[in-house]
Amino acid sequence: MRTVFAVIPAAQAAARAAEAFQALPHIADAKLVGLHVSPLTISYGIAGDIGVASFIEAQIAAADQEREEAEAAFAQACRQSGIAFEWRAERSPDAIVSAHAGSAARAADVILAPQFADDASLGRHQLEELVFASGRPVIALPKEWKATPLAVRVLVAWDGGREATRAIFDALPLLTHAEAVKIVSVQGLLDDPVRQFTPGDDIAATLSRHGVPAETTSVRGSRGSVQEELETQALDFGATLIVMGCYGHSRFRERVLGGVSRGMLTKVPYPLLLSN
Repeated sequence: MRTVFAVIPAAQAAARAAEAFQALPHIADAKLVGLHVSPLTISYGIAGDIGVASFIEAQIAAADQEREEAEAAFAQACRQSGIAFEWRAERSPDAIVSAHAGSAARAADVILAPQFADDASLGRHQLEELVFASGRPVIALPKEWKATPLAVRVLVAWDGGREATRAIFDALPLLTHAEAVKIVSVQGLLDDPVRQFTPGDDIAATLSRHGVPAETTSVRGSRGSVQEELETQALDFGATLIVMGCYGHSRFRERVLGGVSRGMLTKVPYPLLLSN
């Protein structure tokens, strides 16, 4: 992986992005591109309204300060770690800037999305929008993530569908460096039926031709949801990364009825490589 983008909503994400970059298996001339997108404040009020003007000025000042602090923290973290880096800052006409950030990061081999406790930043992002807009694999890092190599023990959530297929091949540069890969299919849950169009054994055989030591397992869901079963499997396996397709069902259905993607994105218990 030579070109890695990291979405940096605020200064708190800078150090985590640098640590995650170093946790990837990459070659010496890889570059980390920090991307900050802030909303472009647009007022539909009366142009001469002093209150509206003051509000706009305050928002612009806050966005400028957040961008400058994020850039300074990112540059410092990269220089301290000896990382070749680049900084990009853009403005989005939308209040939720994730789609703009995703479209700006389409040249990436992979996109890093650190999560942090303060979600009130103006440049905050939504993971699912980042995945859909970019068309690139996105690695979401939990708030509690400790800086450890990502491609060591990788668990693949496999249902045989298109999204899972895309995710596993997007993750191939990481899987080829892994010490162990486990492909897990969860069966038997009525609300999340397994769409096993392609057997896990076939995918494992394909990965083996790339030198990936993959094993497969199919488990009966007994914990109420696929999400809980995957988390248990990841804990037992000692996973350092979970690879999964993002939104096998429609996003509307998952938001209203719940689903694996929605549940995992809400909590992000492990580093997740997401693809669609």
